[in-house]
Amino acid sequence: MGPRVAQNWDRFLTAGDPGQAAPSGAEPPRGVQAARERVQAALADLGPGLGDIALRCCCFLEGLETAEKRMGWSARSGKIVLRIALQRLRQHYVERHGSLGPMIG
Repeated sequence: MGPRVAQNWDRFLTAGDPGQAAPSGAEPPRGVQAARERVQAALADLGPGLGDIALRCCCFLEGLETAEKRMGWSARSGKIVLRIALQRLRQHYVERHGSLGPMIG
């Protein structure tokens, strides 16, 4: 096995690693907490199914075919569901921030 070259998302939505002792009363840096809250709000807005496929394909970098198999979906259905999820995600950010500004890609 080679080194991981992508972000490790395994514990992304959890409270953290219980093995790492933080000073008592310490809170995560506000930027980290704010980012976690934004992702949780976006996934909650998408709901189950749409949030699942968006998280798997966009965050875990799982391929569509793999995500379809793991979720028990029929072949080629992931493409349609992911497209809907990305459209809803775009709408989520437009509603919260007005304009998305210049986009990449």
